[in-house]
Amino acid sequence: MRVKFWGVRGSLATGITHEAIRGKLKKALTLATPGDLLSEDRIESFIDSLPFSTRGTFGGNTTCVELRTKDNDLVIIDAGTGLGRLSQSLMKDLDMEKSEKFHMFLTHSHWDHIQGLMFFGPFFMPQNEVTFYSSFEDILDRLRYQTPFTHFPITFDELGVTKHFKHIVEGNEYEVCNLKVKSKIVRHPGSTYSYRFTDEDGKIFVFCSDAEFNLEVMDEIGDYIEFFKDADVLVFDTQYTFNESFQRIDWGHSSAAIATDIAIKSNVKKLVLFHHDPSYDDEKMDAMTMQAIKYKDLMAPNHHVHVVTAYEGLEIEL
Repeated sequence: MRVKFWGVRGSLATGITHEAIRGKLKKALTLATPGDLLSEDRIESFIDSLPFSTRGTFGGNTTCVELRTKDNDLVIIDAGTGLGRLSQSLMKDLDMEKSEKFHMFLTHSHWDHIQGLMFFGPFFMPQNEVTFYSSFEDILDRLRYQTPFTHFPITFDELGVTKHFKHIVEGNEYEVCNLKVKSKIVRHPGSTYSYRFTDEDGKIFVFCSDAEFNLEVMDEIGDYIEFFKDADVLVFDTQYTFNESFQRIDWGHSSAAIATDIAIKSNVKKLVLFHHDPSYDDEKMDAMTMQAIKYKDLMAPNHHVHVVTAYEGLEIEL
């Protein structure tokens, strides 16, 4: 399996401002020495040495993740604004005469997870097919409700693509593109579902966004530990800092500290911090990443879990 992140924000898409870009340039120039600018190779090396928050950005699009199988089948998880960027990438090489099949898993139908749906170019092509997978039986009604003519120029039913819908019953195992798939409900306003994907080689990818775990329930999550168990990659909701999570009970999100504790208990190999708060700038995201790594080293210095933070364009090979 190969995973690529197209949207990593939660709640609201957040574009980078010109003030932020100016701040990055100022910091980079302040850190540079004359020798760093002597050649293109030296410039590239200098840029690579900068903190991520200075040389890049975590991104501002909402949830969308691309999953590629060994046979290069495309599975899409959620349709936030990041789906528009995935669309732009696909449309560059798409054969306009060829029929393509798409598989889209929806965790739930909150706006930040479906806002990009009507901006996905391949869905306007009648020769294409898409299967929507959801543990909500009424997902078709939800998608129709989002795009009546009063709210968008065309309705969901007017998309040219041939649509199929598959209800994923929680706890049951299904096969999609040679992947074994299970779902599990997690705590979030209106509920949401996590998905566990296992490929032919036994590699496990678990996607758990918009999930609230806190200290009060940590002794009662045995079923979740089993669901996450031995994942090669666990993408986990870490929208808030640990302190903020106490102030936002029942808002439906977790912290990096809680995610790390769960990853350790579940024997996860790689934990990906995800669903970043729209108010956090790149410097705060860098700081949160370092705090999460330090917390892991403090709590379980000998555990193999590798903690990283999702950013737009991040690719992971399982």
